[in-house]
Amino acid sequence: MPNNIVITGDKYVGKSTLIKRCLDKFNLIPGGFVVGRTGQKNRWLSFYLVDPYDYFYNDMSSKAYQKRKYVIAERNSYKVRYNINVETFNKKGVELIDTGIKLRDIVIMDELGRFELKATKFQNKVFEALDSKKTVVAVIKDEHNRFLDKIRQREDIKLIRLTKDNREEVSNQAYKYLKELLTYEKE
Repeated sequence: MPNNIVITGDKYVGKSTLIKRCLDKFNLIPGGFVVGRTGQKNRWLSFYLVDPYDYFYNDMSSKAYQKRKYVIAERNSYKVRYNINVETFNKKGVELIDTGIKLRDIVIMDELGRFELKATKFQNKVFEALDSKKTVVAVIKDEHNRFLDKIRQREDIKLIRLTKDNREEVSNQAYKYLKELLTYEKE
């Protein structure tokens, strides 16, 4: 039975909300990372890594995470390209995933995309999490690149496509599948 759930779908369809509802339903302490944002919707200025426990339960202000060591991509205007901070992925990202694998109930990786294409240590840690016995719930961008396609091709994932039309049905399926995984993991 695959022990990894991978969620994909259009922007703003509710992928992170689905994760939060699953965490609440099963009272899980998450590790891994969530990507926070600054700026306005579709005109983001920066993206930064956040511990999912802090993101979902401690209402951490973005100012605490905008410090240089957490920022993965930034720009001064929405009209220019992002400057990618590969070292943040390779240091802080690796640390957050490792904490999830070793110390938390579940590993959350929300979201994987294109910014980390040159962050090989980070990518290796993502695959280490997917290879582990720990249950992983990951969100991947609905696009193709070598990193995301390698994840999609794995036989140990349950790929879920979330849309506005199937949210309720898919949410119920995800809950049932996660319950099976968590029960199986304890055996």
